[in-house]
Amino acid sequence: MGNASLVREDITQLAITKNEKMESFQLMTNIQNQTYRPRLQYALLKFASIPILGIFSLLAIRLVPVFNEFEANGFRLIGYFVFTIFLVVYFYKVAYLCSIKYRFDNEHIEISKGIFSIQNDYVQYYRIKDLKRYRSLISRIIGTMDITLITSDKFNRSIFMNGIRNDKRFPNQLRETIENERANKRVYEID
Repeated sequence: MGNASLVREDITQLAITKNEKMESFQLMTNIQNQTYRPRLQYALLKFASIPILGIFSLLAIRLVPVFNEFEANGFRLIGYFVFTIFLVVYFYKVAYLCSIKYRFDNEHIEISKGIFSIQNDYVQYYRIKDLKRYRSLISRIIGTMDITLITSDKFNRSIFMNGIRNDKRFPNQLRETIENERANKRVYEID
């Protein structure tokens, strides 16, 4: 009788362990192979001050007192040139921000950045210590969120995922994936 109850307990424990692994696998399949990137609306609004500053500089240059038509044309060209530089910087910053990709794989996050030359960083899930979700008023209006990941990685102490689409389940899924990965790798944090 004693051995039968021990066998029953072992089978029950194995079933619980198997169910936990299945839940862990289902959770990881929800987050794995997902790619997040900043939304275009977020990038356009984030750098909106650059073209506004360009317009003000154009107006300031146009208001410079001139004494003949030659000087007026020269200042007009300088104003358009400065405004064009502001627009080029604006579109480059928007394109660069929209080129950032956060891809979630089985065991790590891949962060790709760059337009002309691309930099890839990899952070293992078990290295992530904490995460924080933030939504400003503008972010809530356009449907985005900012997530900050605090890691123990040497090169990426903090990962800022700004302007990604708002997904209420994502932070919880990521947190549970991190906890499962830490348990699988037997990583324990000592403060």
